[in-house]
Amino acid sequence: WKGYTGSYLSPAFLIDYLTPVEYIHFVGSLYSMSPDQIEEKWDHYRPFFGDQPLDGSEYIRNLSEGNKKKMGLVAALMVEPRLLVLDEPFANLDPTSQIRLKDMLKTLDQTTDTTLVISSHDLNHITEVCRRIAVIERGVIVRDINTAPDTLRELEHYFAVEET
Repeated sequence: WKGYTGSYLSPAFLIDYLTPVEYIHFVGSLYSMSPDQIEEKWDHYRPFFGDQPLDGSEYIRNLSEGNKKKMGLVAALMVEPRLLVLDEPFANLDPTSQIRLKDMLKTLDQTTDTTLVISSHDLNHITEVCRRIAVIERGVIVRDINTAPDTLRELEHYFAVEET
């Protein structure tokens, strides 16, 4: 399962004493990617960081929380996993990065056989990215919804606190 799974769960899983380029090469090597393949993927995902200079000697530990998250997301995406597990992928990202991430996840879903498992409290983004949403409470699936135009409203209604 390790060879076909990509995940990003938290910054604690990053190797923060590496530079972004060193980290990407390390992760790629774990998946037997060639240096050329790794560079190609880095070039492909580089726009996700906007104009942030990440090719220098700055260590991951010195990046902003948003850029740390982007590093983890790119590392998980670049290995072209069949199973991608993400925990709160939109948290700590600026609006532009959230839009870019949504586009990347939609493209991944439409162009590959990758299964995405996303844990999130952000209903807006999830309803835009996922085709199916499972609401889990205390380890039990209490709602299993195929995404439709009214899914966000349905989820908001489900989670609404009733006034007494």
